[in-house]
Amino acid sequence: MADASRERDFHEADAAVTRAVTTFVSELEEMFGRWEIVSSSYILESALLELSEGVSEWADNLKTEVGPATLRLFDALAAYRDAPEEDR
Repeated sequence: MADASRERDFHEADAAVTRAVTTFVSELEEMFGRWEIVSSSYILESALLELSEGVSEWADNLKTEVGPATLRLFDALAAYRDAPEEDR
């Protein structure tokens, strides 16, 4: 019975993550073209910067719990966050 409960929890967590990401992407897409002088790439770059700043707040605490690929992604987001604006 514990396995069924565990499986249900992971299924619910996966579904919640999917909904959050779908909402995030959908809202970004709605912004594309909304402002005449603001490009889609600027919106996406701004979203990536916000995401990298948000992730950095807790990524350090997770580094011992994640695999090497996720660790590289965390490091890449930190590098993006720390890059000079003209390099983004």
